[in-house]
This record gives sequence, structure tokens and C-alpha cells, in this order.
Amino acid sequence: MVSPVRTVQAALSRLGRSDELPAFAATVGGLVLATLCAAAGLEIAALVLLLVSVVGELFFERRSTPPAILLGQASFGIPMRFVLRLVVALVVSEHIDSVEAWRAVAVMGVVEVVVLCARALHDTYREVGPLKPMQTRNIPGATRIHETPPRRIAEVVASQLLVLAPALLGAPWWLVVVLAAVGVAVVVRVSVPDMRASWTMRQQKRATGFTGPLRQIQDFLDDYRPEVVVHLSGPDTAAYQINTWLEALESLDRRVFIVLRDPPLFGRMAATAIPTLELRDPGELLMLDFSAARIALYPSNTGNNIHLLRLPTLMSAFIGHGDSDKSASNNPFSRAYDELWVAGEAGADRYRRSGLGIHEGQYRYVGRPQVHAISREPALGADEVPTVLYAPTWEGVNLDQEYSSVSAVGVRVVEALLAAEPPVRVVFKSHPFTGQRDAKYRFVLARIAGLIDDAAARTGIDHRVVKGGSINEWFNRATALVTDISSVVSDFLASEKPYAVFNHTDLDDEAFRAEFPSTGAGTTIGRDGRGIAEFIDVVTQVAPDQHAERRAELATYLLGPQEHRSLESFQAAIDAMIARSEADRAAYRDGTPTSEIPVTDEPGLL
Repeated sequence: MVSPVRTVQAALSRLGRSDELPAFAATVGGLVLATLCAAAGLEIAALVLLLVSVVGELFFERRSTPPAILLGQASFGIPMRFVLRLVVALVVSEHIDSVEAWRAVAVMGVVEVVVLCARALHDTYREVGPLKPMQTRNIPGATRIHETPPRRIAEVVASQLLVLAPALLGAPWWLVVVLAAVGVAVVVRVSVPDMRASWTMRQQKRATGFTGPLRQIQDFLDDYRPEVVVHLSGPDTAAYQINTWLEALESLDRRVFIVLRDPPLFGRMAATAIPTLELRDPGELLMLDFSAARIALYPSNTGNNIHLLRLPTLMSAFIGHGDSDKSASNNPFSRAYDELWVAGEAGADRYRRSGLGIHEGQYRYVGRPQVHAISREPALGADEVPTVLYAPTWEGVNLDQEYSSVSAVGVRVVEALLAAEPPVRVVFKSHPFTGQRDAKYRFVLARIAGLIDDAAARTGIDHRVVKGGSINEWFNRATALVTDISSVVSDFLASEKPYAVFNHTDLDDEAFRAEFPSTGAGTTIGRDGRGIAEFIDVVTQVAPDQHAERRAELATYLLGPQEHRSLESFQAAIDAMIARSEADRAAYRDGTPTSEIPVTDEPGLL
């Protein structure tokens, strides 16, 4: 049964993080209660709650949060909330000094509403106009265009207090007018420059296609002259797709430039010294000159890739974000790239079996630099209580790609591991996309987390639910792995330690291993739970480990030889592709008409 506490937490998470809820309660809850108290004649309570509601805005609107966005979409943003506060203030008239003061706060309140509406209109002007958000890292000047204008929430809150509080606290009409005028002036003072900046950038874009910040980016590119461009788009949960390559990219002695197409993805990218641009608008990306670059690397097959693939001067390579037997590893879109980078022979075999007609010259064997630090320790028997890492994949974009064990046997796997004798330590790390398509996965995750938390409290064993960080560090702490068809299998094989994989199909185990070669040296777990007990016996050394030799062979097939699983091997692959680009694309860079570019199948250029 799902824990009621975790169910409530999951429901509340839809309104934002737990640290955001108090501000939501103070701002919106305080306003609602102030309205009810005013209607009930509880004037003192209404006055206090009204002021609490205004102050709550300082924390509620300091950044874009799900509740703030939701209220804005429901036409209950800052201007409308202030209108309601003004109405409540006028209803609670007992504490207003005189009729003149009442009229003064009404007039100045209307003026405040107009100014706040102008700010909201400016937000919409930026949202629906041609100015798209842009952020940078490691580019001089911290060049950026915010998704929305600066929030200026401190000034907005101070302004509302200056308009409402004096009258409610019994100030005379002239002081109400003076303080309210000061409050309005504060908002106008900070809003006008922001509006002018938006107007200027919009006029620049209309005139030349380049806003001032975009021109700064081009100036940087002209000076930096990147040789390698990495391009990726996706939600914030896709950040692992770029993060998995950062160490390898930073190790290069080439000038690298990262282009991310979505603000949430940019926000979740790990710290790096590589110059990075977040640019959503395709038109603005098309304006930039990447003529100095020689190759472009793509960790994921996304539609936005076409915005760089269109450049004939750039040679393209699909590098992926993991080696796996998933169908995404032989996506038909892969034919669009000049090269397909695969870790070992298994990667090329997947494309060959797909019948997509991939030319042998498109494959480049680069090994798997991400696994260079994965250790073969701890081995079986090294720890008194062995650690089993359960790292299932997500439910996929559709039913055809639903490889995950979470919904099918996830609870059964965890219960069996927690009940093992001799005991094992369980570490659970789910894929960051889990529950994105199918909500039931989120509830299963909550149940699994509850089981693990309860077992840790009951037994004193450090069972753990891990929600972030690199999975590689847990590979090096684990004695064994339970997972699904995914790149986790291939990467863990670098350790040559025991693993088990969920059979998501209706195939028998032999046919399943033939269909998904990465499972060939592991234990298979069926939908009925078969294989779990067998695997636990291997981990606890009740039964012998019979797959050790086969795991070493399979690791080479999937990841390439040991010497290719290094940062130096990745550097060599980059150098070779840049050399090929210099030879193959020289005519494009020299301006030779395409009709005069000779066609060649010379092996040395492939």
C-alpha cells in the first residue's frame, strides 16, 4: 500500500517544491482568508491577513514557480491579486481616517493597478514577441536575455504596502496620497528602463536580426573560433544526456562550444568550464556564424538538430548518451549524420540488424570514455553486507519502448532484496524520466521508497534512495546490479560484476538474450519474479558466479577493448574526425560551387 504521507507529498509536488508552499499559503491563502474575514466583519483579522498576503508576494513571486505560473495563466496574477486587496481594504473602512482618506486610497489604488497591468502587459510583450530567452556560461559579459523581464518583486511589494498600509493604519488623506505616490513612483522607476530595454532589443532584431546580446555572442564566436560544437535540446530531466559527456569534452585540447536549446535543460546542466549558450529561437541560431567550427556532436536525436545539420561546413556525428539495446540506438534518423559513434562492435551491429542501410563508413569506434573510472571493486565477498544497486529505466515515450521493470516487478524486486538472507544493502536509483509519461510509475516509486526507508529504520542497514548525481559512483560502491534494457547495462559491464536484467518481453530467456545481446552475461528476471532468488544467491555467494568469464567478453563487444575506454581514445576520435572534416568539407569552406565538388568513395576519407 502506498504511504499516505508520500501520496500527499506527490500531490503537493504538483504545486511546487515543499519550500515554495509556505509562500503560496501566505500570499494566496492569506488573501482568501482576508476576503472572508472582511465579508464576515472581522476587520482586524482581515487587516492583518491582508498585510501578510502582500508581504508573502516577496517570497512567492521572487522566481517563476509552478503555483505562480498557474495563477498567472488563470488571470489571477499580481494585478488581479492587488485589485482584490484594494477591495478588501476599502471594505475594511473602519480603520480609515476619513472619507477623504478612503477616496485617496481608492484613487491611488486604481493608479497602482494601471501600473501593475502595464508591467503584466510588458511580460506578455516579451512572451509573445520575437525576444526569446538566452543564457550563457563562461562567455564574457554574462550575456543573456531573460525569459521574462526582471521581476522587481521587492519594489512591487513595497509599492503595494505604501499604497494600502497608510490608510489601513489610520493616516490622514494627504499622507495617504504622498506615500502612495511614492509607492507608484518606485514601480515606475524600475519598470520604465526594463520596458525601454525590451523595446530596444526588439527594434534591433527587426532591423538586423541581431539583438545586442546576440551580437555579443557572435563577437565571442568570432574571437573564440570553436572547433567542436555540441548540440542538445530537451526538458530539464534530459540534463544527464549532456552531463555524461562533460568530463570527456573538458579533457579535449580543442575549443569546444555547447549549444542547449531549452532553459530548463540549461539550468540542470552540471558545472563546466566549457563556453555554453542556451538559445531557444531557431531563427536566432540560424543567424550565428559557425564557420570556424569543424564538427558538431549530437547526444540525442531531437528535431532541433536540423538547425545545425543544415550547415555543409560542419561534419556531424551522433554520439548518443549511452550504449544500449533500446530501439533508440538504431533510430532511422541516424542516417542524417556523417558519422555514428559507437563504443564497440555491438553498436554497429544494432544498426546492421535494423536494415536501415547505414554505410560502413559512417561508423566510428570510439570506446566509452565515461567508464574509464569504473572499478571492478568491490568484488563478490569483499563486503560483509554486499550492496545491490537497483537502477531501472523509465517507461519510454510509448508502449513499444516500455522496457521498465518499475511497474511490473519493481516492488517485488525490492521486497526480495530487502528480505535476503544473508542480508544485502539496497540502493535504488531510478531514471530521471520515470513517471513522465505514465503517472502510475510515480506512485510505484513512492511505494518503493517507502519500503526502503522502512527497512533502513528497522534493520540499521544503510538502504538508500538516490535521486541525483552520477550513477558511476554507485557502480563503484555496488557489488551487483539489477536493471532494465538501457545503457546502464553496458556501462556497468565495465566493472565485470554480476548483474540482472528485467525481461520486458514475452520471449523466453534464450530468445530474449539473442534479441538483446547486452543481457547475455547476466541473470534474467521475468514478470513472474523468476530469477530474483537465483540472483540473490549469487550476490550472497550461496550459489557460484557462473557468468564471470562471459562478462569480460561481453564488455569488450559492447564497450570496445579496455584501451579504448579512455579519455585519450576520445581525444583521438575527435582529432580523426576533425581531420576528415578538413579534407571532406574544404570545398564548402572555400566557396566552391556544389556542382563542382567531386564525389568520392575513397576509403581514406571515410
